[in-house]
Amino acid sequence: MQVFVPVIVALIAVIVVLNARRKRDRELLIARIAGRGGAVLRVARVKNGHPFSDSGRGWWVWQILWRDGAGEHTSWGLTTRDGIKEWRD
Repeated sequence: MQVFVPVIVALIAVIVVLNARRKRDRELLIARIAGRGGAVLRVARVKNGHPFSDSGRGWWVWQILWRDGAGEHTSWGLTTRDGIKEWRD
């Protein structure tokens, strides 16, 4: 029983950090698209099939589908705990 309390506390901490990071990354990516004058259709985190060969532990790859006056576009964002590391269209 005494083992469960630290495990539960650690699990809660991990969930809180993951949710905070997910929210912050989404806000950064949406702000970048808004700066280009576009509207975001979908932001999804992907683990396979992305254009970044240097993604590793702690690096998240996002696929961003967005629309502007020229039509729909697909962009890729690589984020770290410090923010957006790389961007590809």
